[in-house]
Amino acid sequence: MIKRSISIATALILFLAIVQAQTNTTNNTRSRANQRARQKVDSTAKQVQPAALPPPVTGSGTGGQITRWAGFNVASSTIVDSGITEDKNGNVGIGTTLPTSKLTVAGMIQMTLGGLKFPDGTIQTTSGAGALISVTHDATLKGNGTAVSALGVTVPLSLSGSLADDGLVKVLNTGLAGTGVIGTGGDTNLDGEIAGYGMRGVGGKTSVEGQSGTGVSGTGGDANDIAFSRGGDGVVGRGGKINGPGFGGIGVVALGGTSTSAAGGTSAGLLAAGGFGEVSSGGIGVSAQGGTGNGAGNAGGDGIVAKAGSGAGGAASGRAGVFNGDVQVTGNLSKGGGSFKIDHPLDPENKYLYHSFVESPDMMNIYNGNVRLDSNGEAIVELPQWFEALNKDFRYSLTALGAPGPNLYIAEEVADNHFKIAGGTPGAKVSWTLTGIRQDAWAKAHRIKVEEEKTELERGHFLHPELFNQPEEKSVEWARHPDLMKRMKQEREQMKQK
Repeated sequence: MIKRSISIATALILFLAIVQAQTNTTNNTRSRANQRARQKVDSTAKQVQPAALPPPVTGSGTGGQITRWAGFNVASSTIVDSGITEDKNGNVGIGTTLPTSKLTVAGMIQMTLGGLKFPDGTIQTTSGAGALISVTHDATLKGNGTAVSALGVTVPLSLSGSLADDGLVKVLNTGLAGTGVIGTGGDTNLDGEIAGYGMRGVGGKTSVEGQSGTGVSGTGGDANDIAFSRGGDGVVGRGGKINGPGFGGIGVVALGGTSTSAAGGTSAGLLAAGGFGEVSSGGIGVSAQGGTGNGAGNAGGDGIVAKAGSGAGGAASGRAGVFNGDVQVTGNLSKGGGSFKIDHPLDPENKYLYHSFVESPDMMNIYNGNVRLDSNGEAIVELPQWFEALNKDFRYSLTALGAPGPNLYIAEEVADNHFKIAGGTPGAKVSWTLTGIRQDAWAKAHRIKVEEEKTELERGHFLHPELFNQPEEKSVEWARHPDLMKRMKQEREQMKQK
């Protein structure tokens, strides 16, 4: 036996050739079998073609998002993420990958059939008026919350609650120098009609002994204690501007409450008390300044106008002003009359005593006294050092006491702040009276006019119209302050009706 060596590569090639020959033999056998099977088919039937394979799918997806077909062609089909997401909690999102409920939709939902069915079995098929009927609210709001009937605040707004020593409404404006509340009253275009209030407050009632609530309470803001500053005003009122014929509005109108009991009494229209000075002077109770006037025939405004309340049913009229304490007037004081009023010296518990002022058309000062004559029947009356600086145009009067003094006379008139009496009985007593007209700087600049024509505005009006059988509208105050007087009268009539 002849041994020959064969390389490994040659052996491998031979092995592959044998396998390929066997494969070809097998395939030929299968082909002949398939041909014999097809020959058995009815020659009239169409030949069945093998099914075509689908094109390959391409694309990718994201976990939790539903996949959708993006398109296909003869070569391939493509898939991408849809807009629907389902998270591990079963929350489904449309248009969002972060659903927060069983169904979260980022966008508008459109229904074309069926409507919405709620847990209580009701079905809503329209968003028209009346469709949303379950928005519950009290009388503070209006509307039903739909597009055609939006929720709003009822007018007038009425808030009702129970908060002891606290407010139902609190407003805080954190803006720099911002206002907490601004109220604007309604306009009017009717003659004689008063436009609406910007703000009106009514205090609470009390049914027991005590005091009812304040209508409006204002507290000014505190000031710091570092720099020299000023605390805020509690209440500031400013009347409205008038741009045509008429009168500007009143800054503050105050009316006292009405009393319906004979055991009580009405309250003050305005109560003001100056601030307490812990280490300083006390504050002013009321500070008033009239407005500036402009134009010929006009005048500046009055600082204070006070009118006494009228009496009805046998009641006496009130007083325009009561001052308990000293009163200082730096200008002229004009009055219809004047007197002092004190408790009667002989019956102080039951009576008053009055004395009238002594009036003069001049700024007259009156001085008097008693003097005893010397051995020559003469006397020198010494006067204060300021006497001649204050007075001029002197008038004298002498009266002998105890016995007639027909020869008494003024031997020397006022000079060097004295005058001399002579012609009397030695040792007799004489009463003297001396008058002078003021000549100080203030008196010279403010002489009192004895007669004065009424201004065009005041003509036809009276200081006391009732004394001339004229209505109150004919008073000078109505001529000067018609709007104020009219408003005060209207308020009085309204108070009587309540």
